[in-house]
Amino acid sequence: MDRMRNAKAAAALAVVAAAAVPAAGVPAATQARPLTTEPGVIYVLKVPVDDKGIHIPRDQFTRKGVSRYPRGALIRYEFTNKGTKPYIVHMWGADTLTMRPHGGKDSMLVNWQYRGQYHYWRVSKGKRLKPVGTVIIF
Repeated sequence: MDRMRNAKAAAALAVVAAAAVPAAGVPAATQARPLTTEPGVIYVLKVPVDDKGIHIPRDQFTRKGVSRYPRGALIRYEFTNKGTKPYIVHMWGADTLTMRPHGGKDSMLVNWQYRGQYHYWRVSKGKRLKPVGTVIIF
């Protein structure tokens, strides 16, 4: 009976040792690379909308005035209408509610999970207004 216990203990010890030895010998360069964005983190951007357009704030990814985000970015846009007319913001195939002039607010949560170029614009009285902005997902 004692020999059986000793054999089981020796086998368990051998399995643990075999699992630990290769893991210790793996160089750091072959380990998994970090994710491009931290999952589950929602970035909040305060975005003014006025009679001249939608003004997404610049950040480290902005290039030549174009907003760029890494794939997988989860962003909540908080729009504030500072213009003189009611506006709707169209982005990622969805619309905000109509924001009243001089302080109307609405927000939109976008999960930028697909690479590509996407456009956004203001809508007033059912018509798309220029300028049309662009978001690039890389």
